[in-house]
Amino acid sequence: MPPGGPDALKLARFTWLWRHRSKQRQPVQDNAPSHSRLVAAKGIDLDSLEEMMNRRLRNIWLRHAWFVVLLGGALVAGLIGISIFFSIKPTVYRIAVGPAGSDDVTFAEKLGERMKAERSGLRIEPIVKQGPVSVSDIHGTPEFDLAVVRGNMALSSDWPVVAILRQNVVALIVPAPGARAPLKNDKGKIVKPPKIGKVSDLAGKRVGIVTSTDGGPELLQVILQHYGIPLDKVRASEIAIADLKSAIHDNKIDVVLVAGPQTGKAIEDAVVAASTGKEGPTFVPIDQAEGIGKRTPPYDKIDIPAGAFGGVPPVPADELTTMSYPLYLVAREDLNEDKVATLAKLVYTSRQTFAYQLPGVIAIASPSTDKDAAVLVHNGAAAYLGDNQKTFFDRYGDQIFYGLLIFPIIGSALAGVAGYFRADKNSRRIRQLHRLLQLVRKARTLTSIEELDRLQDEADAILGDIIQQSERGQLDETGLATYSLVIDQARHALSEQRSMLVLRPENVPRHELAPHGNVAAE
Repeated sequence: MPPGGPDALKLARFTWLWRHRSKQRQPVQDNAPSHSRLVAAKGIDLDSLEEMMNRRLRNIWLRHAWFVVLLGGALVAGLIGISIFFSIKPTVYRIAVGPAGSDDVTFAEKLGERMKAERSGLRIEPIVKQGPVSVSDIHGTPEFDLAVVRGNMALSSDWPVVAILRQNVVALIVPAPGARAPLKNDKGKIVKPPKIGKVSDLAGKRVGIVTSTDGGPELLQVILQHYGIPLDKVRASEIAIADLKSAIHDNKIDVVLVAGPQTGKAIEDAVVAASTGKEGPTFVPIDQAEGIGKRTPPYDKIDIPAGAFGGVPPVPADELTTMSYPLYLVAREDLNEDKVATLAKLVYTSRQTFAYQLPGVIAIASPSTDKDAAVLVHNGAAAYLGDNQKTFFDRYGDQIFYGLLIFPIIGSALAGVAGYFRADKNSRRIRQLHRLLQLVRKARTLTSIEELDRLQDEADAILGDIIQQSERGQLDETGLATYSLVIDQARHALSEQRSMLVLRPENVPRHELAPHGNVAAE
């Protein structure tokens, strides 16, 4: 075995075969006519290459027709399946809501169940926060799409309103005397707790604000500022609902501030903590609630009927004037309008269902869509509320119209381009015909066989080009007939001129002329 192993042996055999075949081809190349070498040097032209590729593609198609059909069908079916999947795949919106265990979280869960029951193209994923959600908590956070927020907090144009879920009410509760431990003065004598019957009596008092409800310190601040009570004259503290009863009993607070649904659990628990036996608490009316609403939207006045907070005797004992503010369902401003319109339709058409499932907690109402409204309504919700939802043709009518105008122009342009290429082919045929006619005229004036051979090569090249055009179906019957007539004329002209040149004395070999010369000499 030669050095280098099997690979070296294969290389040696290949080299020997290459050299042997080159030697066999060498005489043929040396004896080949000059015009054949010229054609080989030029190589395959673009038309021949195109025809070769088309022939190979046709062969592949004939051999693998069923495979190509099945592959094409699979691709089409896959595209249709992907389109259907993405068209029916529900859109999932992440909704911020809180606090955990509240009625608002329950509403978000019920809304998700309703979407599934109605087979809507929307789904929601509740993201439960530790406390009530405000727009400031989610502003600039792209992970949220929807939110349940308190209307008494600052809203943003980036989070327009979809629906009003309910009206929260504010309650200033004065605990029943029996709910407190006996209050003693410096001399140890029991004294009565201070009487609080109006908002101005809050000066110098201690107010306990119930946490994890729909209200907060901002409510007390709005009330005190409206009534002209300095903020530093009232001591405010935040107390969890679980610690409220003990804070009242230990005389740590004089008034309880709580906000929530009129018949919700937050106010009910605060009333129970401020009651004892059959003795219920009293309430501080906010008699200027209407004025507060005028100066600070979206607060408004509300009259709570006797017994709305429950209890025996009824709580409140008489009709109570206080203030209210809404709880909103908001959406990101850049959400798809059609999908938000679908969400709004589901919410408003299900208001009775939600009212039945969450009595006293959810009372859905529509916000004002007037231009001077206090809040901005999402365009999708406004379209549903105003019966202005766009149909398919409303959304894409302009594009269809302009498409019908543009497509004929594009078609005309394509037809013009195609015509240009057809004209180029026609001009090419005309040039070839002129070349053949010039060849006929030139053939009759040649004086040497070498020049005639070069002219013959040119005629052969034109004939090969014509044959390729015919194979590609680029010639009709009229074109073929015209070419046939001119080629015949060229062939006859070349043949006649060749005969004349061959019969000239200077072109006849001397050994053929010698006998005649001797006879002449004799």
